[in-house]
Amino acid sequence: MESATRNPQPAISIGTLRVTGGTRLEDAAPFATALASPPRAARGREGERLFILLDLTGPASPHLYRELREVVAQTYWSTGGSITAALRQAAAAANRYLFRTNLHSDPSGRCYGGLTCAVLHGDDLFILQAGPAWACVLHGEHIEHFPRDGDLPHLGMGPLADVRLHHTFVATGDTLLLASPALVQEAGDAGIARVLPRAEVQEVLDGLEQIRGEADFTALVVRWAPPEEAPMVSEAPAPPPLRRPRRERPQPRPKPRPRPRPAREPGPGLGERMGKAVRYIGRGIAALGVWLVGGVSALFRRMLPGPERKARRRARPPRPIPEENRTVMMTIAIGIPIVLAIIVALAYLWFGADARFHSVINQAEEEIALAQAAGSILEEARPHWEAALEHATAAAALRPNDPAATALQAQAQAALDLLDSVIRLTPVQLWDFGRGTVPRQLVVHGQMLFVLDPAGGWVAQLTLNPAGDGVIEEEAEIIVKTGQRIGERKVGDLVDFIWVDSGGERQTSGLLILEEGGGLVGYDPAWGGEGGTTQLTHSFLGTPPSGTPRAVGSFEGRFYVLDATADQIWRYEPRSDTYPDPPDRYFVTPPPRPLATALDMAIDGNIYVLYTDGMILKFLGGERQPFEVQGLPGDLGQAIALAVDPDGSGAVYVADRGNRRVIVLGPDGIFQTQFRAEGAFDGLEALAVDEVARRLYVVSAGRLYLAPLP
Repeated sequence: MESATRNPQPAISIGTLRVTGGTRLEDAAPFATALASPPRAARGREGERLFILLDLTGPASPHLYRELREVVAQTYWSTGGSITAALRQAAAAANRYLFRTNLHSDPSGRCYGGLTCAVLHGDDLFILQAGPAWACVLHGEHIEHFPRDGDLPHLGMGPLADVRLHHTFVATGDTLLLASPALVQEAGDAGIARVLPRAEVQEVLDGLEQIRGEADFTALVVRWAPPEEAPMVSEAPAPPPLRRPRRERPQPRPKPRPRPRPAREPGPGLGERMGKAVRYIGRGIAALGVWLVGGVSALFRRMLPGPERKARRRARPPRPIPEENRTVMMTIAIGIPIVLAIIVALAYLWFGADARFHSVINQAEEEIALAQAAGSILEEARPHWEAALEHATAAAALRPNDPAATALQAQAQAALDLLDSVIRLTPVQLWDFGRGTVPRQLVVHGQMLFVLDPAGGWVAQLTLNPAGDGVIEEEAEIIVKTGQRIGERKVGDLVDFIWVDSGGERQTSGLLILEEGGGLVGYDPAWGGEGGTTQLTHSFLGTPPSGTPRAVGSFEGRFYVLDATADQIWRYEPRSDTYPDPPDRYFVTPPPRPLATALDMAIDGNIYVLYTDGMILKFLGGERQPFEVQGLPGDLGQAIALAVDPDGSGAVYVADRGNRRVIVLGPDGIFQTQFRAEGAFDGLEALAVDEVARRLYVVSAGRLYLAPLP
């Protein structure tokens, strides 16, 4: 007989080292540990090796390290299925344990850090990292580093762990190193590359101590060596897995015949994953089949005649066996598995969606409890409220009409609104200007509303009804449009407009519309032309701006033009109801910030200038006044317009298109509150405010809205 020889598997040499405060500890347990699978490991965990390295910051005691090691090991060995799923469960359990420990500790006694787990399954090596962690594998002359990108959030910082998974293969001569990131930062990749190729594991550990500099670190080295070269090493005993119900096994029969045992595949089967649902479905299908067979048999028994009389019959030749209908047979053979697959998939979707819903509900409730425990500490409460809102929104998406999901969503949103000083408004849509229009400017005077579309070249007028919840017009009245003839002149391209009150030599109030080139169209609603036509006037500024104006304003009869090209705000004095004289310079010296990036302007005696990056400057008499935006949640990087009420409180209202809100700032720039409205502020273009009537008007996405102010 010939004897078969098996190729010897590479043996494993393991070494650990911890250096802290200049003291070397050869046995780094419980900081670094190598474990073999226990006798009663879960299905799929047989024959595996688990390597664990913990690296915590803060006053972490050896007892805490031991507890975390036990949590990781017990969870991993008791979790069946794939290796990556078991590693994720182990990391999540360790993170929950550390997070809950920190919740019951003073801030000075809280510990955070990193976790590295490596699992050897045959020649497959799986590596999990949570928090700051580092590992590498030496393959011959090539070193494979993990991670390949930045660090993850620290272990124990929140209720959910963020992990990174890697996979590689190992062979004879390869070396695995799990180490604290502090060692790598001090020694660098070049130092590690010099030490790892050393012949013995002990020499590798000595080399790591030599290149550490002043760093404290923990390291675990695993070397895959030929069996005759590998020294004997002792591994720490694996903690027992979580207790499971024991099944009674029958007594073995006497002298059983030996037979090969089939290999056990890791991971639960389909029946285990689906549970009772699939078994019930299978029983139902079997019962249906039995019922159909019984029914067909009974039908044939009823249709066949009674017992035949015995009679002699002539022998007949045997009939040929009919040919099979292969199409029908193939259809049946294919159709049955498809029907079963559809039933199983529907059951999985139903039970899976139900499990996901309850999971996100539980997560939302846990985040709300953590936020409430933080109390008035906003920095700690905010992330928990935000996470709770995210989970509650996911639950509401799975079950839109579920009262629990809706209540949690409303609770989290209300808490965040309170933290951010959010007031939610309920606007009324006054007018939809339709597709193809881009209204960008808005002027409000009493019950009269004016909207300008510079691209379309028109100005429309609407009138608010007495109730303030709509307009009286059935169609918007276009009072001015580009190309319209006023006397002997045609209206040019429209730039901006403003309501001008009487003051100085100006005797009347009315709407002034600025054209490119310095033309002015005047409209006084109190005066009508013959036959009820709109009464318009046309004049020119004494000296037109040098470029296209960015914005216009008025105060006490004067007319102001922001000229970005000239880096100046021109002030025109009225002569009757026109402005024929050259303007005065508002800035005697150049403004503190050039007006090239100015976006909008508002005047209430002071002049406020909004820039494209969200900065707002305040001026009085050409001099800059104290005004600094402070306490604002978020930024104003996408602010589009601002408004003030000359007869109001001095508050400044800013349309923040990027964050779909209207910001209210005090006269000194201090944040007061913010208004939000579901859907109405999604495309903000312009705004106006009437603080006396407590009304906010906005133009957004081609629509005009009115929102009562609290």
